[in-house]
Amino acid sequence: MKTALLVIDIQNLLVEEKPYAIEERLALWKDSITKARQAEIEVIHIRHSDQFLVKGTDDWEIYPLVAPLEGEKIFDKTFNSAFKETGLHAYLQEKEVKRLIIMGMATNFCIDTTVKVAFELGYKVAVIQDGTTTGYSGQLDTKDLIDHYQNIWSWNFAQVDTLENMLRG
Repeated sequence: MKTALLVIDIQNLLVEEKPYAIEERLALWKDSITKARQAEIEVIHIRHSDQFLVKGTDDWEIYPLVAPLEGEKIFDKTFNSAFKETGLHAYLQEKEVKRLIIMGMATNFCIDTTVKVAFELGYKVAVIQDGTTTGYSGQLDTKDLIDHYQNIWSWNFAQVDTLENMLRG
């Protein structure tokens, strides 16, 4: 099954805000991108812009540790969904991608929305275990919030597992 890795919103400002477990996440993200490229899985970067992540500024740029290689696609978005008004769905259909592996920033916003929209669009969805983080968890402990979303996804919308297990199966 043709698969793509979506790398969502790993941008300078969001990393510099030091969200939960960011050093561990950066290591996991870098390793996952390397493994995906080695497995010939297309790596697609998603980049958010809003009043804080102003298009064209250094804050808005993709964090250098996970930066795209020349030729890797970047889709810019202004909504929580990586699909809304971005052209991503049309691109994935053109490439005949059926499965999406997702990781990145804003567990409870952009990741959650993208997981659910991808599911609705008929993709087989997978989220890398502990492959997301967020800078805003409201009244909840951030680890508990991430665990909560991973549990919801795994019951209803996506496989939540290590990348190694995803690549095997």
